[in-house]
Amino acid sequence: MNKNKIWILTVIIFLSAGYTGCSKSSGKNLNNTAVNVQVKEVTTLDGNEEIAYSGTIEESESTPLSFSGVGTVARVLVNEGDFVSKGQLLATLNEETYKNTYEMTLATLKQAEDAYKRLQPMYKNGNLPEVKLVEVETGLQQAKAAAAISKKSLDDCKLYSPVSGIVGKRSIEPGMTAMPNFSSITIVKIEKVFARVPIAENEIASVKKGDKAKIKIAALNNTEFNGTVEEIGILADPLAHTYKIKIGINNSNRQIKPGMICNVNLAKQNKSEGLFVPGNAVLVDEQGRNYVYAVSQNKTVKKYIKTGKLLKSGVEVTEGLNLGEQIVVAGLQKLVDNSLISIVNQ
Repeated sequence: MNKNKIWILTVIIFLSAGYTGCSKSSGKNLNNTAVNVQVKEVTTLDGNEEIAYSGTIEESESTPLSFSGVGTVARVLVNEGDFVSKGQLLATLNEETYKNTYEMTLATLKQAEDAYKRLQPMYKNGNLPEVKLVEVETGLQQAKAAAAISKKSLDDCKLYSPVSGIVGKRSIEPGMTAMPNFSSITIVKIEKVFARVPIAENEIASVKKGDKAKIKIAALNNTEFNGTVEEIGILADPLAHTYKIKIGINNSNRQIKPGMICNVNLAKQNKSEGLFVPGNAVLVDEQGRNYVYAVSQNKTVKKYIKTGKLLKSGVEVTEGLNLGEQIVVAGLQKLVDNSLISIVNQ
């Protein structure tokens, strides 16, 4: 019985070894069948280059509006997306409390004015001490100030737009309690918009104000717009290590809306001394390392590389390749290291 077990175990080990050997051999293209591929040479980049980024559209101006006092919202006269003119009434608060307060201060003011008018002749005739007249005058001034304050509070129950623009956000509804410093309505201007784009810290030095850009917006059927770099941030995002730039875009017909995602190609004068390869030639292994298949005597050589900037024409290679080397750009699916290849199109 023990001999049978030993014999079975030996057979399993033998078969496993044979299967492993076959598996390893199958990955080396031992049947000598050449794989058809296309290749290109590693080159440098000369002249202007468009570098691809992603960004977000934002308004050129944003004006958040809030009521100056606390109160219950009575009416909201605009909706999001409405165009409003400077000075237009947007919303009102319930005025009852403020109106009563104003009427009370007016009554107090009238009383103070009457007292002053009655006592002033007595003071001139010497029948009233000066200190008493000063008290009356002080009371009159206090009443005037109180009336002015209550009138201002009553007027502040109406919210007017200080600028012309589009209602970008409406945060209040009738019946809600409005609070000071709580944005009730936001007015935005979108006749001109900005594409806000994060730029890596190792690339920000090459971006200049006035650089031209092409912006494509997927939400508008990939319509292309022209823009110009107008602002370059000086504070980096501490997590992403990027700087924000703003690219101005004319939007006179208001078809571009804040929040839209855009693809940006930024035209820059190339001064890089690095090498460039097509993006489809770069592969990634299980460890996340980038590599390409170079060509040597009609066979592939797997070469690990380090990459730099992602450009419209390809990827910058900072380490791992030499100028003029041939690399495989098509037919990569069937390749392994040391595969026999046939170049069908250069």
